[in-house]
Amino acid sequence: MTRRRAKVLSPSTDELPPRARFRRALRLCLLSAVAPGSAQLAVGNRWVGRVALGLYAVGLVALGWLALSYRHDRAGLIGLVTDPDVLQVFRFGVAAAAVAWTALFVDAWRLARPLQLTRARAAVVLVVNTALVAGVLGVALYASQVSNAGREAVQQVFTATSTSPPLQGRYNILLIGSDSGKGRTGIRPDSMTVVSIDASTGSTVLVSLPRNLEDVPFREGSPMRELFPYGYNCGSECLLNAVHTEAENRTDLYPGAKDPGLEATIDAVEGVTDLPINYYVMINLRGFSSLVDAVGGVEIDVRTRLAMFGHDDLDQQRYIEPGLQRLDGNEALWYARSRVQSDDFTRMGRQKCLMSAMLDQLSPQKVLLNATDLAKSSAQLISTNMPSEELGEFADLALKARSTKIRTVSLVPPLISVVDPDYTQIHRLIKDAIRASERAGGASPSPSAGASTSTPGASPTTPTPTTPSVPTPSPTATPDESGAQANNVEDLAAAC
Repeated sequence: MTRRRAKVLSPSTDELPPRARFRRALRLCLLSAVAPGSAQLAVGNRWVGRVALGLYAVGLVALGWLALSYRHDRAGLIGLVTDPDVLQVFRFGVAAAAVAWTALFVDAWRLARPLQLTRARAAVVLVVNTALVAGVLGVALYASQVSNAGREAVQQVFTATSTSPPLQGRYNILLIGSDSGKGRTGIRPDSMTVVSIDASTGSTVLVSLPRNLEDVPFREGSPMRELFPYGYNCGSECLLNAVHTEAENRTDLYPGAKDPGLEATIDAVEGVTDLPINYYVMINLRGFSSLVDAVGGVEIDVRTRLAMFGHDDLDQQRYIEPGLQRLDGNEALWYARSRVQSDDFTRMGRQKCLMSAMLDQLSPQKVLLNATDLAKSSAQLISTNMPSEELGEFADLALKARSTKIRTVSLVPPLISVVDPDYTQIHRLIKDAIRASERAGGASPSPSAGASTSTPGASPTTPTPTTPSVPTPSPTATPDESGAQANNVEDLAAAC
């Protein structure tokens, strides 16, 4: 009965002229590409065709559901697609679908009766069918690689299991740029920024702490507070970034901690900012360049000429020139870290500009297209105590933050003295910035990039950079003021 009905729908190839047979063969191949199983439903095993088309329809419905979920429950969907178990199931599902689809293509080619075609036309059908099979297998292989890389990255980086709920409606995340390396003691926190995010709107305040901050207090209840009740005031070497080294072997103070020095650093940051820290994310600065390269670079408006060399290699004389530039990983790292012709406080501003650019340019589409490289670089350079269950929530907040104005507070001169800081003033500044951000809902008036804002500490003007006709290995060229403007502003993107 099935074969008779198939004959009614499509006459035998023997009854068709050669050109019609050729067109019919191409149609069967293309039908298998557009709607797998339709070729079998038309002229082959209709049961196979119905099953294949049914599964294909289920897949389309699932994609439609995912699209709707992204609009209405973005955090939940991102959490679902970053779950290692879901990624594993997806990987095997893609492999099974690719094998089944390939079998349908081969069967469609058989149904096309290529032996009844001329050699030239049979070759065309074979090439078309082979190209379609290669396309399906290529997409399946890429999807499998992406899901596997993502699964491995999540399992390697997000190993924590305990979650921390928002405190007073905000998440406070400590970002640490570590500068460990040969000949250096400890992890050497090179940069520390607290990202305070409204758990509902995504409005964000960045609080940057200079690494050479002195007399840092530890939060109440901290084991370090018992050793240093009046702050970390043991001399000029007792700076904020030295806390880790001070406590890295103190398992007696932090029993059970994998990294007592890191726990002490978090206690110090909480004491300085008066903000409880939910999670930390530590980024190895020596591997940061691979993250930038993984997304194809980052576009930055470089305000002044920046040295790509340190005080120990002044003979290199390599620079990042002013203007709108697409920086690769190595250049982005120098943009964030360069201190020749600059200083710690200025580069803190540039680091915020780099974070803002990455947030703005790292779209979901770019993440998807570069997912494999991103996953590999993330596993190599990031460590955190954030559990994988929180990935959806924070990815959603990051996307919300892209449409808000990011406020910044930097504890730098002339606003704050790093030698004799007033921590009561610091607490007040941070609380005022958070209140202003919450009142504005992330839509505060945007100051001009070159003017001072209502927040003290911003540089009023950007000097015109001067470039010597013959560069000399001297670190005394025109200082870079452009980055400093981003230290204390109501709208980070406008200042950058």
